Amino acid sequence: MLKDEFQKEQWLKDSLDHDKVEIPQQLMTYKKSRWQRFLQYLASPTKDPLEPICTSSFGYTSLKVVPIVAAVFITILQILLQ
Repeated sequence: MLKDEFQKEQWLKDSLDHDKVEIPQQLMTYKKSRWQRFLQYLASPTKDPLEPICTSSFGYTSLKVVPIVAAVFITILQILLQ
């Protein structure tokens, strides 16, 4: 959502201004240990490297065809080297 949308819609702005959240100072000054930061890093979500390939029809087809072509190429290469 854009920040401008909060200003445009008066009902949304009023209901967001109505809610007050109090954050205790203890939680703000809490520093995580190195181990907790490492675990947080391991547990954080990552970007899918195959997402750009899978979203297009050409990429989806190439994910099916490339392994088959590679297997045929390796088979022919092994036959020729014997």
